[in-house]
Amino acid sequence: MKKFGIILIVFLFTTGITFAQERGGGERPSKGAPAPGGGRQQMNPEEMLKRQTQRLVEDLKLNKDQEAKVSAINKKYADKNPGGWQKMRDASDEERTKFREEMKKVNEEKNKEIKALLTADQIKLFDEMQKKREEARKNNPGGNWGPPAGQGK
Repeated sequence: MKKFGIILIVFLFTTGITFAQERGGGERPSKGAPAPGGGRQQMNPEEMLKRQTQRLVEDLKLNKDQEAKVSAINKKYADKNPGGWQKMRDASDEERTKFREEMKKVNEEKNKEIKALLTADQIKLFDEMQKKREEARKNNPGGNWGPPAGQGK
């Protein structure tokens, strides 16, 4: 019986180590590596722009003219901050705070330009979307900040 207990303890210890290693051991993934656990895949800037624009087209029911103008605005503001998130990954806490403040100002400018293209009903929907995203950020810092495209209702 004593041997069985020792074998059981060794088995449980070995199993625990195996599962701990599969989870990544707490190490930060290298740049360009896929997120552990099947997380979100990194998108290139063009894909991000397309996704941002498409989300607004679907959620706000933009017409073709509005779509083209929103796409141009998204591109304009993406060009203002090339590689910003990659810089933030390796930044100090102080640099991150400064970066967040700058990004908040840039996003406010961008949103102002987008709102100038929208109808009154679209502005109302846009404001609701922004409010939901802000609540999601507060409730889930560092996580997914909104529903997948087309499900923001």
